Amino acid sequence: MNTRSIVFLAVTILCLFAATPAWAGSKSKAAQEAAEYLFKQGSKEVVEHGVEAFARKVETIAMKHGDDVFRAVKAVGPQALPLIERAGSHGGRAAKILATHGEHAAVLVVSRPSAMSLVAKHGDVAALALVKHPGIAEPLVEKAGGSAIAALTAVGPQAGRRLAILAEGETAHIATHPKVLEVIARFGDRAMDFVWKHKGSLVVTAALAAFVADPEPFITGGRDITKIVAENAVKPLAEASGRAAENAAAQIAPEVGRNTNWTVVFIAAVGGLAIVVGLRMWLTRRPVIPFQPLPRSPSS
Repeated sequence: MNTRSIVFLAVTILCLFAATPAWAGSKSKAAQEAAEYLFKQGSKEVVEHGVEAFARKVETIAMKHGDDVFRAVKAVGPQALPLIERAGSHGGRAAKILATHGEHAAVLVVSRPSAMSLVAKHGDVAALALVKHPGIAEPLVEKAGGSAIAALTAVGPQAGRRLAILAEGETAHIATHPKVLEVIARFGDRAMDFVWKHKGSLVVTAALAAFVADPEPFITGGRDITKIVAENAVKPLAEASGRAAENAAAQIAPEVGRNTNWTVVFIAAVGGLAIVVGLRMWLTRRPVIPFQPLPRSPSS
């Protein structure tokens, strides 16, 4: 290592040591402010343990999980700290969720490892969907991922419940269809209202395809989806009837040919012909009886 490199390394180390007190000082100050804020709010834990002790605890956790810890403590209270700690490697994200969404998020998202995994996978927007639709968003996000998140964040509670209901049973392919979810994300509650009212029609593949291809006319009432269903119900029936008739004819002809005793048919035909010929000969050779007039009565 040359002299220049040694000097550069020494200067870097000195700078780091010089910056550490300032950095630690800023953490201490933010922790102190958070503790004092809760004390003024009448937090029982801060009052019992003292502002200084609680501030040190906040500072320790903030050094591990980031500055969002300070905001989380102010938003949620002392209970934010154990929630952040229990989140483990997701602690920093948990602190941000608590700071952004408040105490409501503590029970709905941060306290649930499965929910935190979804947030880690899909980002902070997943937390918004999970908080906005408690109890129903998580299964939908697990099934449909980012498309479900976009749809859920665009609709209200009733639409969210309806989407969750559709995601179960025979209509699951509608509720988890990426294109359907994109339409809901685009048009919000209006789109979900249409999907809910016409879920029976959307089970038909042609109707579903027409809807996702150009949804706005259906949503605004300019196009009737039941007509598409009717058209696609009549056409297959007619085609099926024609095919059935053709298939039946094709099956009957060989079957008749296989089951016919052609020897008997030939003998019967020859016998019938002989009878016809003999009958004609008998009629032509029959003796003719001469006509004799009836005798007249004396009175005539």
